[in-house]
Amino acid sequence: MKLKSILSSTVLFTAVVLLMSSCNMGSYPGFKKSESGIYYKIHTKDNDDTTGIRSGSIVSMDLAYGLKDSVIFDSKMMPEQLKMQVSDPQYPGDFFEAITLFKEGDSVTFVLKAGPFFTKTVGQPEVPSFCTEETDMYFNVKLTKVQSKEEAEAERLAMNEEFKQQELVNLQQYVTANNITVVPSSTGVYFIETKKGSGKSPEKDGYVSVHFTVYLLGNSNKLFSTYDKGDAIDFKFGGPFENPGFQEVVGQMKEGGKANAIVPSSMAFGERGAGEIVPPFSTLYYEVELVDVMTTQEWDKKQADATAKQQAEMAEMAKAEDATLQKYLKDNNVVPTQVLPDGLIYIEKQAGTGDSPVPGKKVKVHYTGKLLNGQVFDSSLDSGTPFEFAIGQGQVIQGWDEGIPLMKVGGKATFIIPSKLAYKDRGAGDIIPPYSTLIFDVELLEVEK
Repeated sequence: MKLKSILSSTVLFTAVVLLMSSCNMGSYPGFKKSESGIYYKIHTKDNDDTTGIRSGSIVSMDLAYGLKDSVIFDSKMMPEQLKMQVSDPQYPGDFFEAITLFKEGDSVTFVLKAGPFFTKTVGQPEVPSFCTEETDMYFNVKLTKVQSKEEAEAERLAMNEEFKQQELVNLQQYVTANNITVVPSSTGVYFIETKKGSGKSPEKDGYVSVHFTVYLLGNSNKLFSTYDKGDAIDFKFGGPFENPGFQEVVGQMKEGGKANAIVPSSMAFGERGAGEIVPPFSTLYYEVELVDVMTTQEWDKKQADATAKQQAEMAEMAKAEDATLQKYLKDNNVVPTQVLPDGLIYIEKQAGTGDSPVPGKKVKVHYTGKLLNGQVFDSSLDSGTPFEFAIGQGQVIQGWDEGIPLMKVGGKATFIIPSKLAYKDRGAGDIIPPYSTLIFDVELLEVEK
């Protein structure tokens, strides 16, 4: 496992605020120096273990690093102990070379320069703002286990076997406790029909529409349910949807039927699980309703009808947006300073006297954004921190890229931005509905020279 895949940018910047006043020490009392220039100190004494570390070793460790008095990353905040494969050094004196200086059981501190660590080892595009290329990074490491790839793989397989056996025990206990008498299929799937369907059966490469709810076996908390969304899910039968066990269950049903099913991990998400929702080696319990069975032609027609309906609804919403905007302008006696050809309405509130923004240059602004009904959805004034972005780089909605260049530093203006220059038919989360005209009160504070 690569270090850069573990130490994500989110984790790296956890303590940025605390680091701003830190600086390079320049001296390392009590440290030894390796041939490549790594300063290090071994804290453990009388460690008789001879298990050395070399490229290719799998190392389990506790790792914390930061500047002299500040911690940026601490692996103890992770759900499991950090484990990684030691790689060949990318440059003399890198993180992986430092690790090879020690042995299993050692507790150590070593020092690396921030520049190559962040840009080469971690893979960040640049050195974080709280340090320079030459800033000292302090690494505190406890090396708890060193294994060869073969040893690590054998350990993984042994653990997997334990998990499999425990899953089997839990499954048998559940079946017994719930008086389940159906015989599992050859793949281990329990199919429990609760309502016999009278319609068509699914055919390979045909399409089905299904409602289902899924739980971890023995747990009443839903992992997911189509009923919560309101609509059944359509998918190609026999395709890569959900998992093989679920597909097996659907294949035994007829249109209009309902069934419950127990699907072991070997037919579900196996030793990997599914994200943070389904743990490894989890047996799943499904409640399934086969709503519709469709041929390819019926599926194509359904999709075409759905697209036509959506387009009609979008056209109506766009028409309603324009009517609502015209009413707003009339009711509020809005007199635009300028109306751009694509519909941006610019209203100058206070003329600026400084520079005008140009494409590619950064600007700083304060703003408040609201809907036509007056509901405020965002404001930089709440945090007191101006918003900074580069003009014409697609970093903001189109209406901003067009409106800000009309201003000068020190100026204030209101932008009325139709949805086609903002979030269109997508909207933005739960705050901004689709086809929403937006109003922004903007103050231009600074333009990059």
